[in-house]
Amino acid sequence: MRAPIAVIMSVGVLGILFMVTRMGASGDMGRNGAVGIRTKATQRSDAAWHAGHAAALPVARTACLVVLVVDLICLVLIFAGPEALTPWLGIVPAVALLIAVVPIVLAATKGADAAPPASGP
Repeated sequence: MRAPIAVIMSVGVLGILFMVTRMGASGDMGRNGAVGIRTKATQRSDAAWHAGHAAALPVARTACLVVLVVDLICLVLIFAGPEALTPWLGIVPAVALLIAVVPIVLAATKGADAAPPASGP
């Protein structure tokens, strides 16, 4: 019965991932040391932070939708599929999330690298 919990947790993480990316892109969440896409490139300046999150937003939207579809398929298979498959269906959402994070971080890094350099001493 752990597999449905894994799917529910995956959906929750997807929501948080998308909201944080959207807040960073819109400027509602400034550069900080705790939450957001925190790479060397995005931490370089406020402009890089915003540009990185803005570049990652469309990728995050697509990745989150794909993982959500995977989650829904897993949920259906948990209840309608063969019982031997159930333990694996608890692992699939976590693996899908990990795979989805890679293009999001790459897009954020590329966007942050395209931002103007920070001015100052």
